[in-house]
Amino acid sequence: MKNTTRSNIYLPMAAMILTAALALPAAAQHQVPFKGMFQGIDTVDVTATPPTITTFGTGIGTLVGRFSLNNITKVTVTSPPGGTGRGQWIAANGDSIDTEFAGTTEPVDMPTCQIVGAQPGDRYLQVTEEHKVTGGTGRFAGAQGSFTVTRYHHANPGTTHGVCGSFTGTITPPGAAN
Repeated sequence: MKNTTRSNIYLPMAAMILTAALALPAAAQHQVPFKGMFQGIDTVDVTATPPTITTFGTGIGTLVGRFSLNNITKVTVTSPPGGTGRGQWIAANGDSIDTEFAGTTEPVDMPTCQIVGAQPGDRYLQVTEEHKVTGGTGRFAGAQGSFTVTRYHHANPGTTHGVCGSFTGTITPPGAAN
């Protein structure tokens, strides 16, 4: 009778422990909205092979609050033209979200956000980037998710151009992987 009683206790306990152990990774995978807007500068290096665009900007977004961003894009001349790159989204306290992305570019008449220095009749490009979160630091260590960036590049002559844009998607909430 004692062996039967022990089995009746051990099996439910083992099931409960196994359920809890399997639930922890699922909780870390929980995704929450990630969205915001930014303004900045694109610096084009046409002497690099392939040409590169470095984007520096600042903005405000969910989960990060006020942030700065640094994206480096390697331009590809395909149809449609675009590029691939890496990004870093840095919260005011220094915690960051790291991404890899691929994007496409197309001409547009007017941006949907305000670019500093833009004038009527100027040319603009709409850049659409699909970002995959590859990790982060601080409260974003181990972050996962993806989001779409739509930014507008002021295509005036020269190597420095104003840029503005927005992003929307989902990522794991801060601290979920910890």
